[in-house]
Amino acid sequence: SDDANIPSGESDFAPPRFKPAPDVYLRAASYVGGGGGLPPARCVAVEDSASGVGSAANAKIGLIVGYVGASHITDKDGHARMLMRGERSEDGRGADVVLADMADLPAVVAAFGTGGGAAVRGASWVRLPSCSS
Repeated sequence: SDDANIPSGESDFAPPRFKPAPDVYLRAASYVGGGGGLPPARCVAVEDSASGVGSAANAKIGLIVGYVGASHITDKDGHARMLMRGERSEDGRGADVVLADMADLPAVVAAFGTGGGAAVRGASWVRLPSCSS
C-alpha cells in the first residue's frame, strides 16, 4: 500500500491475498469514511474482471458496478454478461449493474447512497451494453 492508503493484494498481505479473496476490499472499507471505516455493505466497487467482481462479492460490498468501457474490452456485451454471472464469487453474486460509460458512475453512486443497492439494480437510466443475462 502507498501513502494514500490504496490497498494492494500483493503488498499489504503476507502471504499475498489476490482477488477473488475479499481481503483487499475489506482493507479498503476500513480506510474510508473519515478514517473510521465503513461497513462493506455501504461501499461501492467498480470492477472489469471476474476475479475483481468475485473479490467484491466475497467481501459483501454493497454495490458492485461492472465496467466494460475500457479499450481492452472488445466484446462489451459478452464481457458484461460474464461480470454479471459471478463466476468467481463464493455465492454466485455478480455485478449488480454494468456501465459502458464511466460518466454514469456518479449518478449510480448517488442513487446507491440514498436508496441502497435496490435503487440502482435494473435502473433504466443506467446505460448498459445491449445484452441480456
